[in-house]
Amino acid sequence: MATILVLGGGYAGMRAIKFLQREVPSDDQIILVDKTSTHTEKTNLHEVAAGTIAPDRITYEINDVIGKRVTFIQDEVTNVDVDSKQVTLVDHDPITYDYLILALGFQSETFGLKGAVENALPMDDLQTSEAVYQHIEAKAKGYAESQDPNDLTIAVCGAGFTGIELLGELSQSLPKLQTRYNTPAFKVICLEMGKTILPMFDKSLADYAMKFMAKHNIEMKLGAAITEIKPGAVVYKDKNTDDEQEHEVAANTIVWTVGVSGSHVMADSGFEQRRNRVVVKDDLSLEGHPEVYVIGDVAAVMDPQSNRPYPTTAQIALACGAHAAKNIGLMLRGHETRPFVYKSSGTVASLSDRDGIGEIFSSNKKVHGYLASALKKVITDRSLMESAHLSTTLAKGRFDLYH
Repeated sequence: MATILVLGGGYAGMRAIKFLQREVPSDDQIILVDKTSTHTEKTNLHEVAAGTIAPDRITYEINDVIGKRVTFIQDEVTNVDVDSKQVTLVDHDPITYDYLILALGFQSETFGLKGAVENALPMDDLQTSEAVYQHIEAKAKGYAESQDPNDLTIAVCGAGFTGIELLGELSQSLPKLQTRYNTPAFKVICLEMGKTILPMFDKSLADYAMKFMAKHNIEMKLGAAITEIKPGAVVYKDKNTDDEQEHEVAANTIVWTVGVSGSHVMADSGFEQRRNRVVVKDDLSLEGHPEVYVIGDVAAVMDPQSNRPYPTTAQIALACGAHAAKNIGLMLRGHETRPFVYKSSGTVASLSDRDGIGEIFSSNKKVHGYLASALKKVITDRSLMESAHLSTTLAKGRFDLYH
């Protein structure tokens, strides 16, 4: 009897669990470890951070969907020893495995920037995303007494996917907070080192997103190289000029969306990694350890055409989870593993509940506005189906496609 251990209950891990139950013999043991008892649809964390959706709308209980043959252990992984095939946990005895799927997820990456950890709010998970909205609301509520305009100023650091989607949601939630607490209008500023936004999209779509920001009075400071986060201020240099002078944006809410890396467990365990991501073989296994599969945010899956890693998205995480499970099934039956082949269906970024931008690669079609926002909801429902099952999708899915 083989023991198959899956570390991480995110998109990749949950998809792997679903397929393992189909692919491996019924007498084999399947164990899932995650530090929380819930799976979070992390592509929707920006909605929780902006207060436009309740946290329980983007989560489900892992035990409700994994099936009876899977043993779930709620605990935190501290070390993975692939040579001894053993995983160390905080509160449980070490687990020895025959096959391992590493899908430990991401964490915010501050790149060692001074003050970022101490003075900016990350959006790593459900708890930190909830804390962002609670902080914003507390500042709005306290404005009546403080009369500090910086309490109504929000600085978002980074105009990547997460930053842009957060800004879109804030454009909808902040006017409601303004009404609730009878405050002046909020001021929202985004600081981005690049001189353009969303390079993964066609320029016309990125321009559409910029026009959306302008329409909602969101100030986009492009070419702003952040040098420090102080209490209540973001320090930056303007790369649009030759001036090396530092400038400051005062804000009592500073949200950090500049970048992410894989889980620190990868570096802590001695893996050869970069930003806690490990380059895998073409079948998603670890070099020298065919029994170990590394997927999701801790994996660097190489695109054979560009010879660069694919972007770490929920879409590819789900695909990798299924493929790793299938390859373990093949190994258990004495067959050769198969290389992972990936073709992205497209990319969609929401700009609130009723707006967005997207590209559908199969038809080479570009979409924006309400159609893109509806497509985003369809993608969310599909990921629920792929990581959980129909009842979860019916309970948690987005079916408000028409307003």
